[in-house]
Amino acid sequence: MKEHETITLSVEGMTCSNCAMTVTKALQKKGLKDIKVSFIDKEVSFGQDKNIALAEIVSNINSLGYKVNDTKAKTISASGLTLLEKKFYFSLLFTVPLFFSMWLPFQWLQMPLTQLVLCTPVFAIGLWHFGKSAWGSLKFRVPNMDVLIIIGSSSAFIYSLIGMFLSHESGGMNHYLFFETTATIITLVLLGNLLEDKSVRQTGSSIRELASMKPSKAKLVSAHDGHEHITEVDATTILKYDILQVNTGDKIPTDGEIIWGNATIDEAIITGESLPVDKNIGDKVIGGTIVVAGQVKIKATRVGSDTVLSQIIELVKNAQNQKPNIQKLGDKVSAIFVPVVLAISAITFLLSYFIFGIDMQHALMNSIAVLVISCPCAMGLATPTAVMAGIGRAARNGILIKGGNTLEEFAKIKTIVFDKTGTLTTGKFSIKEFKTCNNFSVSEAKNIVYSMELFSSHPIAKSLVDELKTASTKIEWSKTEEEKGIGVTAHDTSGSVYFIGNARELKSELLN
Repeated sequence: MKEHETITLSVEGMTCSNCAMTVTKALQKKGLKDIKVSFIDKEVSFGQDKNIALAEIVSNINSLGYKVNDTKAKTISASGLTLLEKKFYFSLLFTVPLFFSMWLPFQWLQMPLTQLVLCTPVFAIGLWHFGKSAWGSLKFRVPNMDVLIIIGSSSAFIYSLIGMFLSHESGGMNHYLFFETTATIITLVLLGNLLEDKSVRQTGSSIRELASMKPSKAKLVSAHDGHEHITEVDATTILKYDILQVNTGDKIPTDGEIIWGNATIDEAIITGESLPVDKNIGDKVIGGTIVVAGQVKIKATRVGSDTVLSQIIELVKNAQNQKPNIQKLGDKVSAIFVPVVLAISAITFLLSYFIFGIDMQHALMNSIAVLVISCPCAMGLATPTAVMAGIGRAARNGILIKGGNTLEEFAKIKTIVFDKTGTLTTGKFSIKEFKTCNNFSVSEAKNIVYSMELFSSHPIAKSLVDELKTASTKIEWSKTEEEKGIGVTAHDTSGSVYFIGNARELKSELLN
């Protein structure tokens, strides 16, 4: 194994930025470098040192409560709901009556036993969902926000449970039941996780849309017994320097160089240009672009992860790892927030009980209040969610942002200058004015233009056809010929020759 070889693992169980931070800090403590944790793709990558065994790293990740898999885990069930969505809706079902028990005119909802029955399933869900991450972070002494959620909800639950039994023994009602607080904390944080999950899955869908641009098949050209043979193969099996044939309508299977033929190629997915580009022998072509017209043979020059499209996909996938300054600050604050809150909670109890003479019950209640109020992990959740939602939304609209730090710079931009024709246009043209000369009537000229452009695949030709088809009559030509990048020549039955196309070519013809 090479020193600092990049290793990528598929990890099941990461659901939010807290999980990613826990794994990242655990691997940093092992001395690993170039760590990238994507809970969007459930992947962990790092530059592994040859002195650290891969099995040891896998064991450490598993000990955090996650699971390293050979294949990515599928979290969507047959019902279409993710496991996280099921947890949230299940918790919400029990939390709503608990939360509104103080307003609803049902005495049985305010009974301690009823509240215990409603709260227990939600509390169990909370222990299941947050407990794994909290315990794993504590094992490596990198407590995350889930620790605070577990402590706060557990404190409120245990306090309420004790209060329920004390009130039963005393024959009175306990005025300090917090079962609804326990359920509300867990359900609200699950909602936050769910919103984050939806935003990152939208980002993931943008990545999948980019990946879908890759062709799945390719026509491999080979020579046997002095004859040329064309075989359809899986695009992932293409090797460097393979010869491939691409026909009209096909996607170019990989980056390469044209060695035979010529074609008009739509490169909009890469360049944003609405107009196709004419390519000839020696020109470079990009995998995923489409041959609008023509036929070529290309020699593969870059394959697999080295292609332009693969690098764009990787750029979008890794964008979340390039954090803006505000998110870096959030991570630092989150790392010290848990121990600070625990310390404040302990100090609150000590001051209340020993200094201010407050009774044990109220002192404990004040201490728990600190934990409960601090539970929602908005600080560690909101910033990465906003960053990834912004990057994902931009990607779905064809804007590729290099990372969170680049996104943050947009706030400082005053002027944007675009220097490429067609980048901001749709590629659909319209006729603003139609002029004729040499005694040609407008209707006759329109008939000629319409009838000639029917034989061209150029975007401008298609736009002219769309504009003129309702008000033009088709002329039957005896002969037509299209020259790529030049124009269309047509011969009528009387022997007259017509040309439509490139203005420079037309001017050259007139001068000759």
